[in-house]
Amino acid sequence: MKHEQNIPSDDQPELPRALESMAPALEKAFAEVQTVVAELQGRLPGNKDLTGRQRGRLHGAQAKNSGFIRKAMQSAGVREQFCPPGVSLENMATDAADVAQAQLLLATLDELRRMVDDFMLKRNDALYRDALKIYGYLQTLSHQRVRGAEDVFGPLAEFFKSRGRRPNRTEPTRKELKRDFHSLLHGTADGEILVKHESPHMTQGVHEVVVKE
Repeated sequence: MKHEQNIPSDDQPELPRALESMAPALEKAFAEVQTVVAELQGRLPGNKDLTGRQRGRLHGAQAKNSGFIRKAMQSAGVREQFCPPGVSLENMATDAADVAQAQLLLATLDELRRMVDDFMLKRNDALYRDALKIYGYLQTLSHQRVRGAEDVFGPLAEFFKSRGRRPNRTEPTRKELKRDFHSLLHGTADGEILVKHESPHMTQGVHEVVVKE
């Protein structure tokens, strides 16, 4: 018996417009950060990153330390004889300005990291959702016995067979959670399981389990 190939109609919805690539801006930012990293690297002792022991011996830029430094500089600047030999107030002022600028840079980098993380999450989520659409489309074509579809769909299906989960189901079953927990406990898999429970008070309680891989 000959199977009829029910290929989807040519009347397809209009394709979405191409997204503007962020690659040039990201490449430029990467190059600029690399330049700054190289410059700062050259100022470190021995042109190497500080070790944990070296970091532990140094005084950080906490608010208490910064306040003490400013007060000491003010005290030494009252009279020339109040500044001990071997200490340059001019050099201290330069160091203080550099530290203040570095703190601003660090805050900006923290903001940049959050923005890049959000950007990656949004773009990767869009990629994954489109990949699921491709998966579902090929699955339909495979079930309809469209020539060659099963061969193309097979490798995609393997991604979900290995975990025993359906791609369109977001909540793991108790059996899957137990299996993932034991895998993480015994070090046979990479990932993280977060458990959140909030007892009911005036409003309904919350019990949430999140599996990160």
